[in-house]
Amino acid sequence: MITISSQQFGGSEYAIQGAMGCTIEEARTFKEAYDSGFPGIADFKKKGEEFVKKHGYVLMCQYSGHKMFWWDYDKWKERQSSFTQEFWEDYREHHKGTCDRVAQEVREHFQAASKWGRMALNGPTQGSGACILKIAMTNFFHWIVSQGYFGKVELSALVHDESNIIFPKELVDVVPSMQQKCMEDAAALVCTKLPIPASYDVAPYWKH
Repeated sequence: MITISSQQFGGSEYAIQGAMGCTIEEARTFKEAYDSGFPGIADFKKKGEEFVKKHGYVLMCQYSGHKMFWWDYDKWKERQSSFTQEFWEDYREHHKGTCDRVAQEVREHFQAASKWGRMALNGPTQGSGACILKIAMTNFFHWIVSQGYFGKVELSALVHDESNIIFPKELVDVVPSMQQKCMEDAAALVCTKLPIPASYDVAPYWKH
């Protein structure tokens, strides 16, 4: 599970090595197996990397249009255009393998590209999830007010894709099912190809 978690969020073989405590060769084998086993994810990541390098932002949620902007993209793009053939020839001869200013800039340049490539993979999933929760809880709150439950039903905590609601026992037959409906209806707006089911659990304490 650690390997899958590291890889599904765009982790390199080095991230997998750190998570698993294995050799870099074994980590590279894990990564290659994951990419070949889930080619759709690898293709999605590649397209996301190309998009963010071209446009300077990640589209977090296609339904809402939320974007996450690469804050120093203009600087990165300018530096990218300066990497001519002559630059790389000089780099290989005088700077590669050193810790001088040019080598550090090249390292930082590619680290930034790698970081935003991971953002392009993670952002749409996490951003769309955040939008789903916000839409669901907005609709749920409107229902609370319309039913005269304001002050009785309370939104206690919203954590990633989970909502913790406090309500009196006499509303146990209506509140959880409405909460579930709001979550599933919101998910259907954002994810139109596959259903995203929601479930609830009722307890006198937060069941996470």
